[in-house]
Amino acid sequence: MSEPPSLALALRLAARGWHILPLSAASKRPLGNCPDCAADHKPDECPCLAAGRWCHGVRAATTDPAILTAWWQAQPRAIPGAAAGPSGLVLLDIDAHNSELPPSLATGLLPGIDLATEPVDAGTWNNPGRFHDGRDTLALLARLRGGPRPWPTSPEYQPVTAATPSGGIHLWYQAPATELRQMLSDPAGRYGLAWQVDIKAGWSYGIAPSAVTAAGTYQVQRGNPGHPGRMPDWLARETIRAAAPAPRPSGPPAEVAASREGPGSAAYLNTVINRGTAQLALMKDGRKRALSALAFHAGGLLTWSGLDKRDVTNQLIRAGTTAGVSLRESTRIVTRAFANGVTHPITPRG
Repeated sequence: MSEPPSLALALRLAARGWHILPLSAASKRPLGNCPDCAADHKPDECPCLAAGRWCHGVRAATTDPAILTAWWQAQPRAIPGAAAGPSGLVLLDIDAHNSELPPSLATGLLPGIDLATEPVDAGTWNNPGRFHDGRDTLALLARLRGGPRPWPTSPEYQPVTAATPSGGIHLWYQAPATELRQMLSDPAGRYGLAWQVDIKAGWSYGIAPSAVTAAGTYQVQRGNPGHPGRMPDWLARETIRAAAPAPRPSGPPAEVAASREGPGSAAYLNTVINRGTAQLALMKDGRKRALSALAFHAGGLLTWSGLDKRDVTNQLIRAGTTAGVSLRESTRIVTRAFANGVTHPITPRG
């Protein structure tokens, strides 16, 4: 009996160094074996992983053909997912969603860059009609940081490019640094690489190029999966800027405006969450307790920060899933601890 096409793809990519994990055909999320990985144990002590079964999301990803074959024999409808960090790769996930632009084009199209202060004509960015999806903002970043020829044409720079069923684009590159983390684009433009451009790195994953899903095929358009290209230098610098873990604090949290009011308080809470996310991503055990503590702290700061509750809880849930905690468990932990924190408000003193 011939092997399922999804297994053939998994084995083909694994032979080229891609670490593969099985995703649910229904949700495209990693399959699990522990009851939602609810037991608070280290991934390397997980009974599922020790027995050669998938669990803990990306942490189960492997290149072992025997393990992959056993997985797909048990779940022949599973979709191959590619683990970014273990494969030495970074995925730029360029969305084509019909969503509202950030409230401030100057600071929201390219988070971390104030276009109003850059040596570029305002007409290139101060026009909402120019920006429809992530292709437009990535092109703006290329023009701003990449010079007259931002995209080198030689094979060493060619990513594995796949068109997604939703109309987006996946660009798989060699990772420009080792300790990178997932950084999803913020709809409000407060963090990320560019509006509608997600970075999948570290303990995160993407649908494998050429995978077939119920929505359609992630069709490879160009690039060699055996030798994904490296980023041009300008893109590598910007990716590292957006996705490098925040430095571990050596003292009290970074100071904000002396009044601790207005935008400074929002920046303070975002700094707390970003640092907590980076620390979670580097932890091997105790992640659930640390996520709970982070959510409690963020809940205490919510009223003072003025940030939207849904935005903050979504950031915290992403912090958990990026660190390898299942989506369901991250949601449960964050919801409970965050609500508890809100009932114990904090007002930091400068």
